[in-house]
Amino acid sequence: MNDIGSSTNSEVTLALTGVSKVFPGVVALDKVDFSLHSHEIVGLVGENGAGKSTLMKIMIGVSQPDEGTISRDGILISPKDPSDAIRHGIGMVFQEGTLVPNLSIMRNLFLCHEPGFQKLGFLSRRAMREAASRLMEEVKVSADVETSISDVSPAERQMVEIARLLWLSRLYGQKHPVLILDEPTTVLNDGERTILFDILRNIKKEASVILISHRLQEIVENTDRIVVLKDGKNVTELPSANARISEIEQLMVGHTFSADRYREDEQTPAGAEEVLRVENLGRRGAFEPISFVIRKGEIVSLVGLVGSGKEEVCRCINGLENADTGAVFLKGKKLLMGSPNGAVRAGVGHIPIDRRNDGLALGMSVAENVNLLVMNRLKVWGFVSPPRERKNAKVWVEECRIKTPSLGTMCANLSGGNQQKTVIAKWLSSKVSLLILDHPTRGVDVGAKEEIFRLIRKLAREGIAMLIMSDTLEEDIGLSNRMLIMKDGRFVKEMACPPGKKPGPRDIIDAIV
Repeated sequence: MNDIGSSTNSEVTLALTGVSKVFPGVVALDKVDFSLHSHEIVGLVGENGAGKSTLMKIMIGVSQPDEGTISRDGILISPKDPSDAIRHGIGMVFQEGTLVPNLSIMRNLFLCHEPGFQKLGFLSRRAMREAASRLMEEVKVSADVETSISDVSPAERQMVEIARLLWLSRLYGQKHPVLILDEPTTVLNDGERTILFDILRNIKKEASVILISHRLQEIVENTDRIVVLKDGKNVTELPSANARISEIEQLMVGHTFSADRYREDEQTPAGAEEVLRVENLGRRGAFEPISFVIRKGEIVSLVGLVGSGKEEVCRCINGLENADTGAVFLKGKKLLMGSPNGAVRAGVGHIPIDRRNDGLALGMSVAENVNLLVMNRLKVWGFVSPPRERKNAKVWVEECRIKTPSLGTMCANLSGGNQQKTVIAKWLSSKVSLLILDHPTRGVDVGAKEEIFRLIRKLAREGIAMLIMSDTLEEDIGLSNRMLIMKDGRFVKEMACPPGKKPGPRDIIDAIV
């Protein structure tokens, strides 16, 4: 990507020196050094819990360091909050987004800065529209600036956030802003990712970018330099042009990441007992009637492009949507359609794609989340027993290897990978028969993925049937016993995936495209 000279020969625009941060029970950062040069894109990588989020929060003033300094263009600064940070030209696009859904693109761009568009005491919508249109052209968003944010794509929302940060930096006289992008491609398709990185290459001419992503391939391909953190400490930095993904993975986790990452040698054959039976299940406008069976200990991947209908099939099985035709049976008992509570009571578990909003109660502790579905089992004489609560939570925290300072730690304070393992622990504690995993490794690092794959194999050995939708074809192929392929709302093909004889991605692509 080094299309604007060597970044190492350019000026340092942002430097953090000897930065430390300690939270109760955990050292988040331990004398970390980090620098960013002008016209550079740096990839920041590390396992969940490595300290990336804490480092970024310090850069934008959400947290204050216990030790160390921050300098901007050689001048010491100490951002007190995100507004103060943006006055220094440092802004962040968060993974969850910060835009107001019911406001237009234009209103979001200039929110709280509308007085700058007043003429003779009146707000000039024409001036706002012209300024907003120029910004949208800059980031290649074609939607009308009066369009509500709720009506634009995830990719366009990210572009609006980037444009807002660029505009604010210019407003405060910062000619060379610093943009921090946290997992920007998580919700984007391949085409949108390509557009995003094309825009970042243009933005690089006037800004510097810190890119945080668990997709190591895109880090290697779209950055100038890579900085690796582990356990709150600097591990190394290396030029992206010379980086190998296997080397980065080893630096992140501290050991060699097995080439057989999906633990195919642990794949067990499906049992004889039928766990899930789907008969002529159909939903008008989403997918045509489909029938299939999943047996005890079997992992079945549902594969297809966006719009194939696979997500809707899963939502009908777990009761989140109503089907128009057909039925779903769990261990021979018919499930009540459109009833999530009924599905849970019958033994259907669901690992949602949005773990923060749909999978966890973030304001509750790790123990409370793990025990959420089994409170009745933890009662003595009609009251929940605290010792039983602690004992049950401890078992599953250890089983799922959740890294947490204590059982009482709020889930909101866990890293993404440990939040995901907490969701899995919750369902394991409830003794499910069928587990639906909706992109179980999305947004987690390589080490957390390894743990999740280990758990999936363990669940299969214990007889839990699983229906999986993965982030990549490689993951679908590597994990599953069988693949059910959908295209344009129709079931088109079934493929066996025995260990040692897995189909190649090309075979699946030919079926889904």
